[in-house]
Amino acid sequence: MIRFPGAVRVSVMVWMLMLGPINSISVLNAPAQVRPRKALDPQTQLLNNYRKYVDRYIRISGETWKYDDATHSAKHSFTLKNTAGVAYSDIELSIDYLNANGKSLQTSVLKIPGTLAAYTSKLFADRKVQKVPGDCDQAVQRISKATIIP
Repeated sequence: MIRFPGAVRVSVMVWMLMLGPINSISVLNAPAQVRPRKALDPQTQLLNNYRKYVDRYIRISGETWKYDDATHSAKHSFTLKNTAGVAYSDIELSIDYLNANGKSLQTSVLKIPGTLAAYTSKLFADRKVQKVPGDCDQAVQRISKATIIP
């Protein structure tokens, strides 16, 4: 056993008391072990993209519309093209009616019945929307929702 004079013994004890919390702090500050995320297989990632980015895979073309003053309705005709490798159902088309200045007057949702098969196009003619403002100058269509059928 080693004997230290009284003053040295106190300073050694203080030094040991100081090292204890420092070691604890360094353990607390150590980076936590993080498990690497499992990468999704390509098929799952593709299906997730088909679900999340519907408007990128269903394209609208050949849009025309006519306003009927007597019934305050509009008839829309357009073609939907599915560029995805899955079929879509429960498709909803959002139509923004704008005035001549580009201000939105109303937004309507047009539900498309049936299924749009993978890699196909389908013509939809004379789809009627009720209660359209009379002073609308243009209609902007976009896909707002769809469900995939893998």
